[in-house]
Amino acid sequence: MFKAADIVFEAKECGALFEARAGKYRVESGEPEFTVTVSEAESKWLMDQTTLNDDGARYLISGNKFYFKLIERGGMLLHSSAIVVGGRAYLFSGPSGVGKSTHTGLWMKLFPEAYILNDDKPALRSSEEGFIVYGTPWSGKHDINRNEAVPLGGIAFLQRSDKDFIEPMRAREAAPALISQTVRAIKKESMEKLLATVDRLLRETPVYRLGCTPELSAAELASAAMLPSIRI
Repeated sequence: MFKAADIVFEAKECGALFEARAGKYRVESGEPEFTVTVSEAESKWLMDQTTLNDDGARYLISGNKFYFKLIERGGMLLHSSAIVVGGRAYLFSGPSGVGKSTHTGLWMKLFPEAYILNDDKPALRSSEEGFIVYGTPWSGKHDINRNEAVPLGGIAFLQRSDKDFIEPMRAREAAPALISQTVRAIKKESMEKLLATVDRLLRETPVYRLGCTPELSAAELASAAMLPSIRI
């Protein structure tokens, strides 16, 4: 059994890559809420659509199946790099290749105590104290993640720019940005639950648009806006 985002589940036929990356999430006790199973037909279909091998296909499908269950429980996976500074998690999201990992790497230069919670698909779940960010076994090509739960501090959507800037995003702008970096091909009932989660997230969480260069100045500007109590 495994436990991620405070959810105990079983996993079958998810492949060796999943087993290796999910090792730190394995638990010996608890009642599983569901089982994630990847069939041969599902793996073959994805391999036919991509360049993935069987192991990679099973790993990816297992994450998608977990995500659908997470939506039902008031949560979501966000395609982002999550860094922890001062006891809170800050998520940097955007299309693949925009520089999420590069930017969080700059934050780690600024704050030696900082660390990456998940470098690809952290989980978010609502709680009475606010949203919590969790590490998950689905953590990108470099498999950078920790099995921890940390309060959410803020979210920034990155875009490449020849100058550094950061500005708050209105809910009507932030909502489609969030949806674009999470699963979209879902049934109506699941989408309604996801939208309810996004609505609450935007009510409780500061969200920014961040134009950044790959220079330390970008992290200095972003952290000054997102962590006002911290002085560089």
